[in-house]
Amino acid sequence: MLNKYLDLLAYFGIGGAHPGGFALTKSILQDQGLQPYESVLDIGCGTGQTAAYLAQKFGCKVTALDNHPIMIAKAQERIKDSSFPIKVIKGDVKNLVFEDNSFDVIISESVITFTNITKTLDELTRVLKTNGRMIMIEMTAEKDLSEELRSKVSSLYGIREVLNEEEWILKLKQAGFTKIDIIDTPPELKQSEVNDINQSENLSLELYDLLDMHNNFVHQYQSVIGFRAFNCHISK
Repeated sequence: MLNKYLDLLAYFGIGGAHPGGFALTKSILQDQGLQPYESVLDIGCGTGQTAAYLAQKFGCKVTALDNHPIMIAKAQERIKDSSFPIKVIKGDVKNLVFEDNSFDVIISESVITFTNITKTLDELTRVLKTNGRMIMIEMTAEKDLSEELRSKVSSLYGIREVLNEEEWILKLKQAGFTKIDIIDTPPELKQSEVNDINQSENLSLELYDLLDMHNNFVHQYQSVIGFRAFNCHISK
């Protein structure tokens, strides 16, 4: 894995690092009518904060997936002494090991934009059951980005593209989602309050420098790059 920003999140062990943070996650999930019998796939689960909340609050059977070994270790540490119905596995969201029609719900919090978006969305629709849904929070361009800014985003976050709202909706429709609702949330990309940290030992100065760069970027460009929360339904 060659993404320094994802390394940053992993080694600092930051829960709720996505736009809006864990407060937004809880606000969105409380209105989703999640049921204990539903199977949930939490992609890019990080340290397992959302997965643990899903299992504890709603009793869902949760599969938490990430591709970073440090994240996997910290997610497993979070749930090791609990009786939550959670399975933590290492895997690639672009090439999922699950059978077709495996999950009722998928949770994605600032994950898909760090991947090949088209391949990932195709995989997610494949593993969703008929009438399944995906709750998705993703970085979104609020206006056309200059080439200089696109280059800066790519260098800092290691991502290929920043889609605007219409482009996200088009990608989702092309992947097979038949009903896409935008969840009403503040669109500004603001620095999330961090109150869930499981920090590794002996962090490099490079990671601290990168954290400063991220914080400065968010402050400088919060009116240009925001986020959207989508509720995406599929009928097969």
